[in-house]
Amino acid sequence: MPTSQLLNLFTLSLLWGGSFLFIGIAVHEIDPLLLVFLRVMIAALVMLSLLPLFKVPLPKDVDTWKKFFAMGLLNNVIPFTFIFYAQTLISVSLASIINAMTPICTFIVLALFKEELLKPNKVIGSLLGVLGVALLSGLTQLALHTDPLGVLLSFLATVSYGFSGLWAKRHLAGRNSIQSATCQLSASSLIMIPVLILTSTKLPETLPSFSVIASILALAVASTSFAYILFFELISKAGAANAMLVTLLVPISGTLLGISVLNETITLIQVTGGLFIGFGLLVIDGRIFSLLQKK
Repeated sequence: MPTSQLLNLFTLSLLWGGSFLFIGIAVHEIDPLLLVFLRVMIAALVMLSLLPLFKVPLPKDVDTWKKFFAMGLLNNVIPFTFIFYAQTLISVSLASIINAMTPICTFIVLALFKEELLKPNKVIGSLLGVLGVALLSGLTQLALHTDPLGVLLSFLATVSYGFSGLWAKRHLAGRNSIQSATCQLSASSLIMIPVLILTSTKLPETLPSFSVIASILALAVASTSFAYILFFELISKAGAANAMLVTLLVPISGTLLGISVLNETITLIQVTGGLFIGFGLLVIDGRIFSLLQKK
């Protein structure tokens, strides 16, 4: 991979790892559902403003928008809601580690719906990932008295991401990536409006602190809009397989940011669980076996 794309890879890992830090700061003053709305709404406005630059039109047919509304629900509204509520209960580092299960859950969902072959390396990698989450859920709760509900919600978010992968493969394959990101964020914003009304979500009684406002803007602009663009750039220049290596780096970035900014502590149990998930991702990727065979 060229040096420029390696730099993009590490930048993307910081942006997505940083999202857990920004969430961890913001949920102390902002209701999780309101935070979901602010994230997707601001990110959608940024993406819409950039469409002329990329010379990408919005779809005009209702059927296409229905597909994007479903994608927005599965890829944004549901997982963001689970993650934001989870981070009221668990640390930034633990949330970022569990989120690394996303590619594993995606494979499991695709395999269950016969969209992915059950190759031995992917089955073994998935089992390692599930074992890693089990370790984090059970042993971390015993050692740190972490609320297991937070772990469960984080895991359910990765399951929703898995189903979004299935939906995208069946209904949105081949579409322009910038258009897809813009449309699903716009759809997510519209979905969240009735959600906020039906749940009687209240605005903060006082103006949020500067750190919270900055975190919301960073979460929406840097960790969502800019991260989407960078991810698609990475796929086009370095290939999808190399781009997915970011899933191995995000937990490291999230953990280091949690420790350095929020003074979180990380235990041997978290490291062990994270290693199981990370090794599972390497096994699913498959290139580790190719390297071993060459030697």
